[in-house]
Amino acid sequence: MSTAAADAPTVSPSLFLTTVSVCLAAGMQSMDTFVASIALPSMMGAFSAAHDEIAWVLTAFLIAVGVFTPLTGWLSRRVGRKRLMLMAIIGFCCASVMSGMSNSISQIVPARFLQGMFGAALVPLAQQILLDAYPRERHGMAMAWFNVGMLVGLIVGPMLGGYITEYYSWRYVFFINLPTGAVAFTMISIFVRETKLAPRPFDFTGFLALATALISLQLMLDRGERLDWFSSTEIVIEAGVAIAAFYIFVVHIITARNAFVDPSLFRNRNFAIGMIYIFMLAMLIFGFLGIFPAMLQKHLGYSVLASGLLLSPRGIATFVASIASGMLFARIGPRPIIFTALLIMAFTLWYMSNYTPDVDYETVLFTLCLQGIGFGMLSTTVTAAAYMTLTPELRPDGTAFLSLARRIGASIGVSFMVSQLLRYTQVNRAALNENASLYNETLNHLRLPDSWSLFNLQGLSGFQREIVHQAEFMAYLDDFRLLALLVIVITPFVFFLKINPVGKKKD
Repeated sequence: MSTAAADAPTVSPSLFLTTVSVCLAAGMQSMDTFVASIALPSMMGAFSAAHDEIAWVLTAFLIAVGVFTPLTGWLSRRVGRKRLMLMAIIGFCCASVMSGMSNSISQIVPARFLQGMFGAALVPLAQQILLDAYPRERHGMAMAWFNVGMLVGLIVGPMLGGYITEYYSWRYVFFINLPTGAVAFTMISIFVRETKLAPRPFDFTGFLALATALISLQLMLDRGERLDWFSSTEIVIEAGVAIAAFYIFVVHIITARNAFVDPSLFRNRNFAIGMIYIFMLAMLIFGFLGIFPAMLQKHLGYSVLASGLLLSPRGIATFVASIASGMLFARIGPRPIIFTALLIMAFTLWYMSNYTPDVDYETVLFTLCLQGIGFGMLSTTVTAAAYMTLTPELRPDGTAFLSLARRIGASIGVSFMVSQLLRYTQVNRAALNENASLYNETLNHLRLPDSWSLFNLQGLSGFQREIVHQAEFMAYLDDFRLLALLVIVITPFVFFLKINPVGKKKD
């Protein structure tokens, strides 16, 4: 594989500014999800809303992003990528202003839906523009810079949201999108070239089936934990509708003459494997972030600020690994990078599953940084490998559905890991309680703290609190062990990746 272009030491100023502009727009959408989640408690007080009501601020946004992301491919062919990106930025910023000026739940939920509707196009369009702007040999570096832009939103979002909410007002977490959007709009207007592909007829049946499946799935994931999952009739109905609608979508795109998406996209081996890896990576990242900070604060004694600072070096490690992987991609191909990344991730997750409550700061920091290296290597390389064998005609749909896989994986990851945490806690508590008995000779001969006792109500209460505490800590370790197992299960797929780009003969 030739690496002449990949070895070029410089990037033209126009290409650099193009990269910055589209990554800024994509990062704006990524950041908004986390900024808004930090401000939810303040919104709850401002609107006098209950937990179920305020949750719709996030749910409406996520549903809109899920429904309209697959539509990006068709719209970019019809409107043009640059024009659609500019329209999306304007709509996203206007909806942000509407959200910030809302005075009730009935006002902010529709505004957040509009925000998600316009923001859905930003991530796949950014990928499309970068893939066209960079030569094929440098697609690894293009995706590295894209992942850096998304990573900035992931890291900066929670910190920025917390600072703005604490010292100003929750409304400014939405208004902050205006200067970012203005800069991105100006730079894209100047530096990004318009590209258009031949338009395709709109397949309403396929879009409706997929939209129904995504709406039902997102509602099920967001409301499942509060409604005790499948013990709730609502969750059962939503799951049934999601499965039926997705089945109709699959059958339709296989049999229809002008389907919503070209089914040959999913027959592309690299893209199909890339979707699996992106889905699992999103599950790992967001599922891990959904439980690890809570473990740091509740069981390892870290403050909110200290836990946030502890996670920051992990982001820096991911940043460095993303850039390094982009540079290596053209030289050695995707397989060794992905395989190494999966080994690193499996090792760090397994190592975390052996933590004890007195684990030291340096050990946690080292494990997180090593894990960040694995995340950065995998995300950049898998994304570039997924597009390696796609023709330019399939890229619009490819970027849309890869972004959709990332979004669904994130939603499932958080819901799945939290539900598993609760289940493991119950199992561990039951196991520990079996040994908390007067008939346990070992326990009777132990010197227990004064606050624990099996002979009076106060002592039993203290003993039970400790059992619950230990059971939950063990549940976190079980979750890490489960994530490590998932990484091992998906590792063999790496050997099925093609290493030659489309249209290029094997060496």
